[in-house]
Amino acid sequence: MHVDADAARSHVYAEYFEPLCAYVRASSLVSLGEPAELVNAFFASRVVDASYLARWSASGMPLRRFLVNGLLTHTRNTLLAESRRAKFGRAIDPLELERITTSHETSALMALERAWAVRTVTQAHERVQAGLEREGRSAWWELFRLHSLQGMSYAQACPVVGIEMSNATNTHRAVVSRLKDALRAVLENEGIRPQDLDLELASLQDLLR
Repeated sequence: MHVDADAARSHVYAEYFEPLCAYVRASSLVSLGEPAELVNAFFASRVVDASYLARWSASGMPLRRFLVNGLLTHTRNTLLAESRRAKFGRAIDPLELERITTSHETSALMALERAWAVRTVTQAHERVQAGLEREGRSAWWELFRLHSLQGMSYAQACPVVGIEMSNATNTHRAVVSRLKDALRAVLENEGIRPQDLDLELASLQDLLR
């Protein structure tokens, strides 16, 4: 899979900063520095290098897992180097640093997955809504939002959005279909293999319940 370096970097900065910060906040890494500082340092050191994301493309891993592994490795290596150079102040115990940065903590991985799931679904919703608005079908999105997200019945929602009750089910189904397609596109960009897409979609639903 070819990776456009600039587009990939922009995608990582926009979509993975907060999930990675959520991971740090829920893990022992938080004892090593502010989440935003650790993530920004990782981005500045690794993600700016086009070859780094090219290695992700060849790895077969979901991008979020590749990035969090890279965050751990980068943080460990950086702090070990700083500790070796330090002449004053408290040096980091290498064994403790190794413990913190060589294995994933379940709570931290769950925080990463939940933050990523929220961002992924939000992105899919934004894409579908924008597409419907461009087509002059804003009422379709409003029906979906009122029925699926706000819990309104079709009888309540249809008069609000100006859609006939007889068209409500088909309209709602069409929006749901577009959302599934948008989610699949986002997941494919994340490096999820085609045969794993249905499983990943089910996992997204579980994470957001």
